[in-house]
Amino acid sequence: MEELGEAAASKDGKLILDFLQAIHAAELRQAELDARAFTEEKKAMKEKYEKELKDAIARELMHAEEAALLDKELKRERAKAAAAIKSLQQKLEEKHKMELAEKEKEAELKLKKVEELSKAEMSAAIAREKASQVEKMAEANLHINALCMAFYARSEEARQSHSVHKLALGALALEDALSKGLPIKVEIEALRTYLNGIDKDSVLDLVLSSLPEETIDHGTDTFDTLKGTLRHFSLIPPGGGGILAHSLAHIASWLKVREANYSGNGIESVISQVESYLAEGKLAEAADALEEGVKDSRAVEVISSWVKQARNRAIAEQALTLLQSYATSISLT
Repeated sequence: MEELGEAAASKDGKLILDFLQAIHAAELRQAELDARAFTEEKKAMKEKYEKELKDAIARELMHAEEAALLDKELKRERAKAAAAIKSLQQKLEEKHKMELAEKEKEAELKLKKVEELSKAEMSAAIAREKASQVEKMAEANLHINALCMAFYARSEEARQSHSVHKLALGALALEDALSKGLPIKVEIEALRTYLNGIDKDSVLDLVLSSLPEETIDHGTDTFDTLKGTLRHFSLIPPGGGGILAHSLAHIASWLKVREANYSGNGIESVISQVESYLAEGKLAEAADALEEGVKDSRAVEVISSWVKQARNRAIAEQALTLLQSYATSISLT
């Protein structure tokens, strides 16, 4: 019994195992079927979603193109609107400017009319005032002119008197400079200034301009400085001489200075005659006498400069005499 039981048990176990294996095999087949179905369904879903994605992308591209077209159209419309606004603004500004210009022109015309009226009224008032002032000024001018003429006469008289006084002093200064053999440039310039204060067109200005330049700038040598040299060279023959001749001439001239008698035709007589002419103010005659007295000696070379200066001084003293006469005549008028 036990063996039968064990055999039956083993048989049942085998059946169970076979059943389990059959179930497992069925499950495997079912799993394969399920996997195949899932794969097919997954593939179908993938294809579906890919198609939907492509459609969505296509729609998005289409929408983007539509948006671009709309944006372009919007920009064009905005540009048109901006141009229209700008044109309208310009027209409004021009219209506003024209209105302002017209108003300004009207205001200027009104202002001009007011100014013209004011000017007319002012001109009338000024004319009336001027007429009144002219009468008063005419009367005042008569008194002022009379006073001015009197004052000018006195001022001119005082000025001319002062200038004449200066001219006389200038003549004295010129006389002093000439007597000392000094340059007279300063005195001549001062005299010209004084003459301008009296008479700018005076002939004395021409006289002063004709004075020798050498006398004006350097003055004249006195005859005393020439006498010793004159005595020395008058004893030397025209042909010249050596050292001995010059020494003897020097001693002889020194001795002749001490002679008291200057009569005759010697050099002392010539010197005496020249000094006599100079004392009388006869400069030209003194120059002629000196030239004549030493013409046959070496002294001719020595006296040439002094003779020229003496004649120039004679011209200057003639001008001085004319100047003094003019000053005297002016002071008496």
